[in-house]
Amino acid sequence: MYKYKFIAVFIIVILASFILSSCGEGTVDVAQSKYEQKIVIYGYIYPGRMVENIKLTRNFPLNTSIDITQIDLSGANAVITDIEAAKSYKLQFNPGKVSFEYPGADLIITAGKSYRIDVTADIDGKTLSASSTTRVPLEGFKIYEKNLPPMRYRELDSSGTVKNFTVNFKPSLNTDFYAVSIVPWQADRSTFIFDNAYLKLDSNKTPDNLDGYKYRARFLMNINSQAPKTEFKVEWIDTWFYGNYKLIIYVADKNFADFVVTNQSVQEPDGNFHEPKIHIEGDGIGVFGSAISDTAYFQILR
Repeated sequence: MYKYKFIAVFIIVILASFILSSCGEGTVDVAQSKYEQKIVIYGYIYPGRMVENIKLTRNFPLNTSIDITQIDLSGANAVITDIEAAKSYKLQFNPGKVSFEYPGADLIITAGKSYRIDVTADIDGKTLSASSTTRVPLEGFKIYEKNLPPMRYRELDSSGTVKNFTVNFKPSLNTDFYAVSIVPWQADRSTFIFDNAYLKLDSNKTPDNLDGYKYRARFLMNINSQAPKTEFKVEWIDTWFYGNYKLIIYVADKNFADFVVTNQSVQEPDGNFHEPKIHIEGDGIGVFGSAISDTAYFQILR
């Protein structure tokens, strides 16, 4: 999965260790705030895939020097429980991936079932624990046409109207939130669309923040889960490179949906701040969610 630069949308700010509140003008006074140690959970599980890339880190107080070697909780005790089967599986830390995983084949994530993660860790001499439960979306979601016909950048139809790549998919029952990731296979200066419709750039220079043009994500909300077909249209503002693309659609559980919608919108129009919506109990922040994904492919010709 295109996990997490899509996760541009799915990033946890590990320095945010307490709720910040303010009024009116939108300023934040943290001088009197009390730091509380937290376990930071960041992970997603998917039907038919092994449990992997479960990030367990810690937070730090603001305005302090951070030892990056102390961020990861490699010594944490982490367990995932299949709630319906009442069976638990101990996760192992993979130093190569700097994350936790379950390497065995006996833990099979299944659509429609519920799973809980329990984490215990020592932070600054204090034993903390956190847990979160996710219910995997129901099966049935699928993309109908996975290989779209290629077209040129902003190609016109016979009437002179700009065409778009369109993906049709079958929704999952009882789920109305979908995340979409649009990923070029080769994203560098040689494939960048300098003569695009939105921003004129000097073709003799490499664009600043190339990753910002590469990693594009969209959300689909309030989808009718009873509909036999739903359409997603790729907007040209989300395609900045010539060549091949993969378009990944994720049908997301409530934990996934609430986190990605609220984690970057923590300030109200009146200036007040609030924490993102987090479904973690105990001494934890972050997200433990689940999703079902499917992928379509398209190509932008020069």
